[in-house]
Amino acid sequence: MKTYLTELRAINPRTGELTTFCGQNVRGISMLDAQVYCERHGLGYLTVIGELVAEIPCKEGTEDPDWDNMLNFDNITKN
Repeated sequence: MKTYLTELRAINPRTGELTTFCGQNVRGISMLDAQVYCERHGLGYLTVIGELVAEIPCKEGTEDPDWDNMLNFDNITKN
């Protein structure tokens, strides 16, 4: 299965403005399947926005990408 990113729109409690927030990652065989999962499991407020293909951490104490420690989700789903 693939991993998908989600987002939600809600009122920011600090500013009172409508804001887009990052939601949790969900698994599914397709974007539609991931959205159906959200709706069936009480997460209907989340919108699936795309597939998560990699996470690239920063080098400690910097904002520089640490390519050596990249987590490639494409490789994970093939195992």
